[in-house]
Amino acid sequence: MSSRRRTTCLLLALAAVALVTLPWALFTSRADLTFGPHEAQYRVTADSRLTVDFGPLGELLVPAEDYIPLGLGLHVDIGEIPVSGDDRAEERPAADPDEVKDPGGGSIDALGGDIASYASLFSSPQAQIDQVVEGLSREILTRWALAVCLVTGGLVGLAAFLGSQRLDGIVRALVGKELIGICLVIVLVLTGLGGLVLNRPKPIAADPAFDGTPLAGSQVTGRLGGVIDTALTAVQDFAEDNDAFYDQVLAALRQQWDRRPITGNWTDRGMVPPAGAAGQEDADDSDRAVSTFVFGSDLHCNIGMARVVGEVAGMSGADAYIDGGDITMTGTSAENYCLDVLDDELPDEMPRVIVKGNHDSTETTQHAKTRGWEVLEDSTAEMAGVTFFGAADPRRTVFGSGAQLETELTADQYAQRLRDEACETDFDIMLIHDAAVGAPSLRAGCADYALSGHWHRRVGPETFGSGVRYLSSTTGGALANALTPGPLKMNAELSIIRVDNATKRPIDVQIITVTPEMEVHIDPWVRFPEPLPLVAQPHEDVAGQ
Repeated sequence: MSSRRRTTCLLLALAAVALVTLPWALFTSRADLTFGPHEAQYRVTADSRLTVDFGPLGELLVPAEDYIPLGLGLHVDIGEIPVSGDDRAEERPAADPDEVKDPGGGSIDALGGDIASYASLFSSPQAQIDQVVEGLSREILTRWALAVCLVTGGLVGLAAFLGSQRLDGIVRALVGKELIGICLVIVLVLTGLGGLVLNRPKPIAADPAFDGTPLAGSQVTGRLGGVIDTALTAVQDFAEDNDAFYDQVLAALRQQWDRRPITGNWTDRGMVPPAGAAGQEDADDSDRAVSTFVFGSDLHCNIGMARVVGEVAGMSGADAYIDGGDITMTGTSAENYCLDVLDDELPDEMPRVIVKGNHDSTETTQHAKTRGWEVLEDSTAEMAGVTFFGAADPRRTVFGSGAQLETELTADQYAQRLRDEACETDFDIMLIHDAAVGAPSLRAGCADYALSGHWHRRVGPETFGSGVRYLSSTTGGALANALTPGPLKMNAELSIIRVDNATKRPIDVQIITVTPEMEVHIDPWVRFPEPLPLVAQPHEDVAGQ
């Protein structure tokens, strides 16, 4: 038999194997993801509906024809709401009792965050959709590739067992019947798919409680029907109030942006163009006087303020976004949507860097990496020609058990180790969640500048040790013992920082404040002081460290 015919037969066999195994991979794949605050498992169905299975409570049935093609559907098995992002972690020693008291929320946030997470399905569904598409696609392709490899490997093994002479005889017997074989395979596949279509469940009986909502046309079964009106109303009211509040905030921001102070062109450092100046964002780093960064911290899953961060990042023409941590409330996998929403709001091509806060987890930062974020983990990252150095906060704060150290070192030992690493690392600006952890590096002259959050109050920019520190207040408006997601309970702040491209030193900072009254204030630029020689260190005020 000619090599050409053998090649043709091989390709036809591979195509047949791929065609036959695709439906199997499609309908047997499972993806362990999240649904709102819940852990959840997703699988593809052929019933053209989204089925959210709450177990004994019943099911939520949503028509899916408009957003899932080819008559396919999706089944979601709802699990528990995780308490910790690392339930298997061993007990850690308690944090230093003398450290700064963590102001980042309490049990109210833990419960209210569940409502906010459900509301995000109304306000920002794309983050959840992207997560499901990515997770299921990865599982389906992996399963499909494995099936093709196993079946093909079996066929190759069978061919080796039969030997070339027997194989040639079988192939000759099949030559001329390729079309029949292909048609047979297609008929088998279509028959299987047709069976799935013919066995679809009864049409959805739309529940009038959903009329006028994004779930219009849906049905609820079982005991869930008895509580759905109250639950849906609470979630929808939250989503509507949240959207209305931040719509008003964004309108005020756009109005104030054109009136913002653009002074602060410090003559001894050269003329500094205002943030967002025309042409600045299109120039190469080497051709510009400054690089512009938007700096936020302690968002605590306030997806409404994520819209504000994205708007400021776009209007300012910033070169990168810098996050000081605590982007979530407890760091569970279900809270990955907190980062996803912010990521979606930022300009697509804008570089972004984050450092883990005590309310985040390694799950949070690992997820950030999958979204293209630079994560500082005893490492450096270059943003617009400026090198940032940082490390994760050594604590892990979980509601109900307080803060625990995630390292064998004490809090003081961890800060000293960070100082030693800073002394041996070449960088321009330190990014660390808690200023107290970065304090030894500034005192030792191993960091000239440090950006932090955690304290939920603004400090600086001011000289500290021989360096300069700046602490951002909470970008999420995270008031202690109050629900952070939703309309603000306290002022939220965001910073725009300009860095001299020649010296790589921060020049000045402009603060944008959003109030609970939906007002936006943009302050004049405040200059960063210069670092001091070690011999000129002022007397240190250790209060609040």
